[in-house]
Amino acid sequence: MRRLSEKIGRELIAIFAIAISLFAITSFFLCKDIELDRNKELLKTTLNAIRTPLKNSENFQKFCESFSENTRMRMTIIDIDGTVLADSEVNAIEMDNHAMRKEIFEASINEYGYAIRKSATINSDLLYAATKIVIEDKEYFVRINSELSDIMNSFYLIWASVLIIFLIMLIILVFKFNKFNQKIRNEIVKIYSAFSSLEKKEYNLDLGSSFAKEFYEIGLYLKKFAKKLQKRDKQKRKYAAKLKLLGLQKNAIISAISHEFKNPIAAVIGYAQTLNENDDLDPVIKKNFCEKIMKNSHKISDTIDRLALSIKLETNEIAPRKSDFDLDILTKEIIANFAAANQKREIIYSGESAIINADRDMFYSVVNNLIENAIKYSESSIKVSIKNREFKVIDRGIGIAPEDIDKITQKFYRADAKSWNNSLGLGLSFVSDILRLHDLKLEIKSELHKGSEFSFAF
Repeated sequence: MRRLSEKIGRELIAIFAIAISLFAITSFFLCKDIELDRNKELLKTTLNAIRTPLKNSENFQKFCESFSENTRMRMTIIDIDGTVLADSEVNAIEMDNHAMRKEIFEASINEYGYAIRKSATINSDLLYAATKIVIEDKEYFVRINSELSDIMNSFYLIWASVLIIFLIMLIILVFKFNKFNQKIRNEIVKIYSAFSSLEKKEYNLDLGSSFAKEFYEIGLYLKKFAKKLQKRDKQKRKYAAKLKLLGLQKNAIISAISHEFKNPIAAVIGYAQTLNENDDLDPVIKKNFCEKIMKNSHKISDTIDRLALSIKLETNEIAPRKSDFDLDILTKEIIANFAAANQKREIIYSGESAIINADRDMFYSVVNNLIENAIKYSESSIKVSIKNREFKVIDRGIGIAPEDIDKITQKFYRADAKSWNNSLGLGLSFVSDILRLHDLKLEIKSELHKGSEFSFAF
């Protein structure tokens, strides 16, 4: 792989080569056109100058010969029907009819006519110019010409002069570029040396640069970066110790939560077993107590499992097993389960088919948690919808205080029990972690005492 300076050099050389080629071609045709236009104007001026002398001339042939001797230009006088009446170089009688010659035809329509072609008479390329002139109420064509070789010699001289000037400018630019390229190379060497120093943990860098603002700013940035690396290197052991402590604290929290819930679970299950074995209690009450105790016990156990999974999600210890499934079908399944368990609560659902590529089990937990929260904190009906690839749950419950909205997805966060109580604070944290794992985000809109809206776009 070539260095930056070499690449810049190659690119500029290529650009210069193309520029020279384009300039040479463009200037060639441009200068040629300019020189031809200049000679056309010269012939036009000459034609205008001979109008009066020609009108006073008594012999066209002598006039043509005299004109040719003085100007070294060939002159031809032609009748309106194209018959050659006089010519300074050739016997007019031997010449063909000129009515359809380009310059004569144009002069019959316009004031002047021009043409470039090889003359068979003198075997040379010529630039012809012709105009119509009226002598004693009779129309004639006067034609003069200039040899193209003379015009081209003049053109080549002009074009060569312009090209030489351009080449001199190009040499100056190449020289300037070489100096510029060397300065860039020196600055890059400084930057390379600075990175080598950082690799060796040598943080005192000397990167002063007056060449360009960009290199000066890079030098300042590298100095700041070196100071940060030096500071981080000093704090490395402190951070390592802190991370170790955080790990221990994390394990302690998990152990504490497990201990906190496992004992009540054991007690509740034991109490439930005792009630089931007591024949003196009313059978209806006994069965009712047993069902409630067992239901709460399983909820606590499920919370522990959810906490463990939530920690794995937060630390990226678990990866989603993605597959294509219809979120609409999944949502209907969950709503049906809630409807069976909460027959007095109304869940209004409006959805459309929405195929999504994600972990179906995780999204089951997401939808289940969002609907469960809405039911828990709202006494009226709740609305669930899937529209335009957006899942949304709306309740008209107690709502969330503005200062709590940004906090309720934090693990273990619990706001005031009268306004928002998320048990251990795992539900929305769990939802947020799963969505984050799928590159999605939980959006929350809420107004205290009016209700909340939870949604995510996919």
